[in-house]
Amino acid sequence: MAQNCSRTTKCIAAAIVAVVIISALTAFAYYKSNETLKNTAQWGLESTAGVMATQINASEIQDLKPGDENTPQYQAVAAKLRNMRSMDDHLLNAYILKVNTTDMSTSFLVDDLYPLDPSGSAKIGEVYNPPDKREILEALSGPTASPAPYTDQWGSFVSAYAPIDDSALNSNGNTYAVLGLDVSADEYTSVTDQDTWIILSGVISIIVVLGLIFILGRKAAADET
Repeated sequence: MAQNCSRTTKCIAAAIVAVVIISALTAFAYYKSNETLKNTAQWGLESTAGVMATQINASEIQDLKPGDENTPQYQAVAAKLRNMRSMDDHLLNAYILKVNTTDMSTSFLVDDLYPLDPSGSAKIGEVYNPPDKREILEALSGPTASPAPYTDQWGSFVSAYAPIDDSALNSNGNTYAVLGLDVSADEYTSVTDQDTWIILSGVISIIVVLGLIFILGRKAAADET
């Protein structure tokens, strides 16, 4: 009887150790895989924003002021943003932000959803303080992307930002504005969280190991009787 209890205790201990080890390895593999997918997605967004920003000349937007949404100048820039955005089906919105370097406030200059969606687009001068504002400010120096999905008054997104130079020609090397691109948070998550097979493999491994421990324990007990 004592031997059976000892053998049962050892089997339970072995099962617990096996479950802990497999679970830890599965969690680590899942985390690293998703981290790689997120880094790749963010790099792609940053690259797209960086290329699109080079196509905007500061002279196209520097005279815009509140109320100019229906002017040819504004609509030409909005149309250019829409045309570039249409080359990537994942992008929902493209816009240009102005950063006030005195107080680091950010406001809209151009929103490519206007005039297609007047109620769902931002107007010139509208202040914008999203949860990823830090990335907007960092984009004054180079392309950035949201570290994770965020939610604002328009929905849930992951965004990329890139600096618009003060001049396409004879540049002084200064940033005049920041280009922003939005991707749906749901789509971003679906792209960066695809490795459910890792979890499934971990669960199957646990079941197989526990089964083997049970079978070997039963075999050992049978050999002793």
